[in-house]
Amino acid sequence: MEHKVSINCPYCRKPTSIRQATTHYGDARITLPLIADGIPGGWWMGICNNCSGPVLINENCSEIYPHPLPSPTDIRIPEEIRKDLNEGKLCLSVNCYRACCVLSRRGIQQACLFKGAKKEKLEDQIKELAESRIITQELAEWATLVRWIGNDAAHPKAPPVGREEAEDCLELAEQFLHVLFVTPSIAEERKKKREEAKKQ
Repeated sequence: MEHKVSINCPYCRKPTSIRQATTHYGDARITLPLIADGIPGGWWMGICNNCSGPVLINENCSEIYPHPLPSPTDIRIPEEIRKDLNEGKLCLSVNCYRACCVLSRRGIQQACLFKGAKKEKLEDQIKELAESRIITQELAEWATLVRWIGNDAAHPKAPPVGREEAEDCLELAEQFLHVLFVTPSIAEERKKKREEAKKQ
């Protein structure tokens, strides 16, 4: 049976499906067999459908080398904040959970400063934006959770941070940024298109 998996290619950086590598014997096209076929944890060689870059994938697709890239952050999020989130995603993709959480927290703080927070500590910046109604109380709670996990990741005596917490932290940070930057941009773009259509 031929194996297939979809990833963001580590070579061409595009979302693509990976097909099982093939070779030719005479006029026949032969799919390369699973390495250690029939043994649990076997591996197969895959090829990017876009750039033909090779990847090594285990039988249940839970491990891929080189590590696939995470999906890019929406370009409507300001560049400096987007850099933090993209770097956090890269950290998660190579199992650097603490670094992922610290960068997620940093992205939240960058967003608070971008939105005009004047206080020094992130805790106070979140409260400041909530009190001025720039963010809702629910968004403030999301940001606070990211702050807590990011603090745990940054301090030696805090509880360890695992994959599940890192994934949640990153997801909360990205959703916070989507509500703050992406959703208003989409609404504004749609409003402009509607106004332009009325003029025609």
